Amino acid sequence: MRETSSPRSPWLTAAAVAGVGLAVFFVVLAVLSLASGHGAFSGGVAVALLIWAVIVAVSAVLLWRGRGFLRGVVVAAGLLHVFAFGQMVPSNPWALLGSAAGLVCVVAPLLPSSRARLSRAG
Repeated sequence: MRETSSPRSPWLTAAAVAGVGLAVFFVVLAVLSLASGHGAFSGGVAVALLIWAVIVAVSAVLLWRGRGFLRGVVVAAGLLHVFAFGQMVPSNPWALLGSAAGLVCVVAPLLPSSRARLSRAG
């Protein structure tokens, strides 16, 4: 087995998958917001959700591709998701999935193996 300088470690892949999964969820929420029929308010919420989805997805994918400077964005968004979804778990156990995805986005980029891969990529 040969050593590769690819930044695509399993942990960075997990963070990217979790980030893209969260982004897809926010796109679905944006569509549901538009379909709710509350006029301009729903449109504003949908736009905010779409912008957030783009930030989360692009940051996660670029981190996966070796852009280590985006580690902070992925971790910060992950923390936000852990707390936002975590507070909903008592009333909706499915929110545990969002919280777990956020936790992966927090932990995976900070692991020593991920940090080593990112420093080699840069």
